[in-house]
Amino acid sequence: MVANAQGCTVKFLRSRRGIALVTAILLILFLFRPGVRHLRYRIVGSISSALGRRVTLDNVRIHVLPRPGFDLEGLVIHDDPAFSAEPMVRAQDVSAAIRLSSLLRGRLEIATLSANEPSINLVRNDEGRWNLASLLDRSAHIPAAPTGKPASERRPAFPYLEATHARVNFKIGQAKKSWALTDADVTLWQESEDSWGARMTAQPVRTDFNLTDTGTIQLNASWQRAESLGDTPLQISAQWQKGQLGQVTKLFSGGDRGWRGGVTFVASLSGTPNALLVRSQASIEDFRRYDVMSNRSLRLSTACTGKYSAQDSALTDLSCESPVGGGVIRLKGNAVGSANMPRYDLTFVAEKVPISSFLQVLRHAKKGLPTDLVASGHLDAEFRGVRTESDKRFTGQGVATDVRLVSGSEKDEVIFGSVPLTVSNANQSRTKSGATGSVSKVIAAAEAHLQIGPFPLAMGATGPASAAGWLSASGYRFTLRGDTEVKSVYRLANMIGLPGFHPVAEGAARADVNIFGQWQGFAAPQSVGAAQLRNVKTGMRGLNPPIEIKSAILKVDAESVSLEKIAAQTGDTHWTGAVRAPRQCAREGCVFQFDLGADELSSSELAEWFTPHPSKRPWYRVLTSGDSPGKSPLLAIQARGRLTIHRLRFKETDASQIVAQVDLDRGKIMLTGLRGQVFQGTHQGDWTIDASVMPPHYQAKGQLQNVSMAEVSAAMSDDWASGTADGKFDLESSGVSFAELMGHAEGDIQFILRNGTLPHIELPDAARPFPVRTFAGSAKAKNGNWKLSSGKLESRDGIYQVSGTASPVNGLNLIFTRGDEQSWNITGTLLKTNVAHATRTEARTVVKP
Repeated sequence: MVANAQGCTVKFLRSRRGIALVTAILLILFLFRPGVRHLRYRIVGSISSALGRRVTLDNVRIHVLPRPGFDLEGLVIHDDPAFSAEPMVRAQDVSAAIRLSSLLRGRLEIATLSANEPSINLVRNDEGRWNLASLLDRSAHIPAAPTGKPASERRPAFPYLEATHARVNFKIGQAKKSWALTDADVTLWQESEDSWGARMTAQPVRTDFNLTDTGTIQLNASWQRAESLGDTPLQISAQWQKGQLGQVTKLFSGGDRGWRGGVTFVASLSGTPNALLVRSQASIEDFRRYDVMSNRSLRLSTACTGKYSAQDSALTDLSCESPVGGGVIRLKGNAVGSANMPRYDLTFVAEKVPISSFLQVLRHAKKGLPTDLVASGHLDAEFRGVRTESDKRFTGQGVATDVRLVSGSEKDEVIFGSVPLTVSNANQSRTKSGATGSVSKVIAAAEAHLQIGPFPLAMGATGPASAAGWLSASGYRFTLRGDTEVKSVYRLANMIGLPGFHPVAEGAARADVNIFGQWQGFAAPQSVGAAQLRNVKTGMRGLNPPIEIKSAILKVDAESVSLEKIAAQTGDTHWTGAVRAPRQCAREGCVFQFDLGADELSSSELAEWFTPHPSKRPWYRVLTSGDSPGKSPLLAIQARGRLTIHRLRFKETDASQIVAQVDLDRGKIMLTGLRGQVFQGTHQGDWTIDASVMPPHYQAKGQLQNVSMAEVSAAMSDDWASGTADGKFDLESSGVSFAELMGHAEGDIQFILRNGTLPHIELPDAARPFPVRTFAGSAKAKNGNWKLSSGKLESRDGIYQVSGTASPVNGLNLIFTRGDEQSWNITGTLLKTNVAHATRTEARTVVKP
C-alpha cells in the first residue's frame, strides 16, 4: 500500500498540475521563508505527536531537491522515563521529507524520516516490558492515517521511518548488555488504518569481542490495532543465516567452544503476545570440531513448535523432532523463563535411534577414532527433567540394544550387548574399591548425570569383566573392572580413540581402570587405576629378546605410570623390581625411574641391547616411534635408577653382587657408585659409557681391592701371575674389542701386587716361579702406549727397580734393576716374555723420559 501511494505521488509530481504546484510552493518558500527557530519547533512537534515521545533537535536546514524537506541535525527521541533516562534514538544526520499536500492546508507533516547511522536503545524494564512495545502501543492509540494515505485525507499520517547502518543496543534495567546489532537497516510504517509493518536486516555482534562471522538476521513483522498490547494480533517471520557456529557460541556465551559449522535458523510467530504460535527450524551444516577434518559433511537439524505467552514468559506445548536414520529424537514439555528462577518440565525421547548415527556425530566431535570403525545397535530411552521454584529432579531410563564396535575389516570387534541407561539426580554418589585394593574412586557425579551400565563386557578372558560410567553437563567418567586380555584392552582403547601408548602385547590382567575428563576445552581424557598383569608378552623395537612379564602390578595416576612387584624374564635373565614413567612430559624430556634387579646377565646380551643385530620381527614387537629399524630404543630414552645384578657373565669370568646408580641419557650410561665382586676381590668406582657413538667411548675411575691374580690369569688362559693385587685407575678409551680398548687407552693406574709370583719372568739366580713379596708402581697410558716408572718389586733375592713401556703393537720393553746394579731387559708379550741381560746404556735408554 505504501508503494502504491508513493507511485501515485511520483505520477502526480510529473503531471502539469504537479509541476505547477511544486513551482508555486518553491516560490512561496522563497518569498515567505519561515524562521528557523519556528520551523524547528514545528518539526519537533510533528515528530513528537506521531511517535508519542519527547523529541529534541539541534538544527534544521531546508532543501528543495530532489524533494522538498529538511536536513535535521542532532535528532534525539527520548525514551519513556519508566524505561530509561537515555535517549531511545540518537541520530546526527536525518533527512525529513514533507508532505506537499499538508502545506496547502497550512500544516507541516513529515512523510518520510530517514536516519543514517543512528543509535537505537532497546530497553526491558524490571516488569519485563520493552520500550519498543510501549511505543507501538502508544502509536496504536494515536488517530493517525496510514503512511500511504491518499492526498484527500486530512488526518496526519504516520511517517515512513527508516534507518540505515544503524546500531541497536540492548539494556536490561539500567545495565547495558554486550550484545548489539550493527549495520542494521530498519523500516517502520503504518500499513492501513489498523495495521503496521516493520522490516530489519542486521548483523549481531558483541561489544567486548571482535566477531566478524555471526551471520545476518532478517526480520519481517506486521501487527494490528488492539485495545491492549497483549491482545495485538501480530505475525513475525525471522531468519538467521550464514552464521559460523564458533562465532555464534562466542556471541551468546562469551567464548568460542571450538565447534564449527554453518548455522541457519528460521522461525515464524503468529497470534497475540499472550498466545503466540511458534514454529521454527534450526540446522547446522558441516558440523565438526575445529581440529577434526572429515571427507563427509554432517548436518544436524531439528524442527520445533510451541505456544508462547509474553504475559508470563511461558512456553507451552513445546514439541521438537529430529529424524535420525530409521529412528527419531523428540523433546516435549513446557518452560517458564524467569530472571530469578527458570522453571521447566521437559521430556526427552529417543526411539530406535541407530548407534551408527551417534558414531557419525562422534567422528566429527572427537579426534583419534579409526576411519574404518563401524557401530551397530539402536537406542530407546525416555528421560524427564523437572525444575520448580524449590526443587530440580531428573528421572528416566533407557537401553542401548545389541551394541557392538567393529574395526579393521571385522578383525577387531568389541561386543557391548545391551547397555542400560538411567538418569540420576545430583549428590547421589557411591564409592567402589579397586580390584587391587589400592584404587578407590567416586564413580558417580556430584551433579545430575546419565548413568551408563553397569553391563558385562566381553574382553577375551575366562573371568567376568564389567563396564560402567556416567555423563554430566561438565564431564564424564567410565570404569572397567574385572578379568581381561591385555590386547583386548588396547583394542578397545584404539576403537574409542583414547590417546596414549598402545603396545602390541598378549597376556591376562585383572583391571580396575577409570577414564574421566571435562568437556570444556576438549581436554584429553585422563586415566587412573591399577591392573594385575599375568603372563604378558611384549617387546620393544630394536631390542632383543622379548619381554615376558610373569606377574606385575600396573598403576596409573594423573602424574605417572608404574610397574611394581615385577617378575619378568628376558632371554635367560629373570628381573624383579619396579619401573616408573611420567605421563605429562614431552618425549625429549621424559625420564624413566627404576629399581631393577637381575639374577644373571651376560655382557654380550647387555651390549646387544645398545647395538642390536637385525632380526626377524615376531608378532609381539612393539610399534613405537619412527626410529630406524634395528636401532635400540635405549639410545633414545632417558632413565635414572638403581640396578642390581646378582651375576654378570663375561666371556672368561664372572662378576657378582653388582650394584650401581644408573643414569641413562640417550645412549650415554653413567654408572655411579658401581660396586661388585670380581676376581675374588672387590671393585668400586664410577663408569661412563657413551654408546651413542661408534665405537663406544668409556671413562672409568675407581679402585680394585684383593683381586686374585690367579683368577685374572685364568681369565686370560695363561698362568702368568699369582698373588693378591690392589689398584686405582683413571682411564678412558674407545673400541669394541679388548684389543681396541687397549690400543686407545689413556690415563693412569696405580697398583700393588702382594705375595705372588710371575712365572714367565726367569731371571738368573732367582727362584722359579719368580717370587714377589710386593710389586708396586704407577703407569701412564697415552694412545695405547703404557709407560711404567718408579716401579718397585721386592723378591726373595732383593729389591728391583722396574721401569719401561708396554703396548699392543710393540709388546713389553721393561728393565728390572737389582740393587747390585744388575739389569735385565724383559721383552715380548705378557704371556710370552723374553729375558736378557741389559747394559747400563740400555737401562738408561728404556727409562729415558
